[in-house]
Amino acid sequence: MAKAKSKKPLVDLSKGPKKGERGYTASKLSAHLAGAVAAKGLPEISKKQAAAVVESLVDVLFAYAPVGAKIPGLGKVVLREIPAKPARTIVSFGKEIQVKAKPKSAKLVFRFSKEAKEKIKK
Repeated sequence: MAKAKSKKPLVDLSKGPKKGERGYTASKLSAHLAGAVAAKGLPEISKKQAAAVVESLVDVLFAYAPVGAKIPGLGKVVLREIPAKPARTIVSFGKEIQVKAKPKSAKLVFRFSKEAKEKIKK
C-alpha cells in the first residue's frame, strides 16, 4: 500500500504576496484549499471539489445577502437598499441645471468583522 503524498498549501500565509505578484485567482484558491485540507490530515480533495465548495459558499452568501450572511471570523455580506432620489433643478455658476431622477436601487456591501480588521492591520 503506497503512502499518500501530502500536499502542502500553495501559498505560505505567514508571508504576504510577493512584489509584482498578480491577484489571488480562483484556480489558486481551489489549489490552496485542496492542499490545506490534505495538510490538516483530512482525506484529500481534488481542485474540482475545492472549487465546488467555494462556488457553493458564494451561492449561499448571495442567497442570504438580503437578510445578512455571516462568514465567521471574516465578516458579513449585506444587501443595502438605496432610496430613490427625486428630479431637481440646481444652480451652478449662475446656470440652472436639470438633474434627472434616480430610481431606488440595491447595493451589495461586505462589512469586515473586528477580528478581521485586526488581522489585516498586523
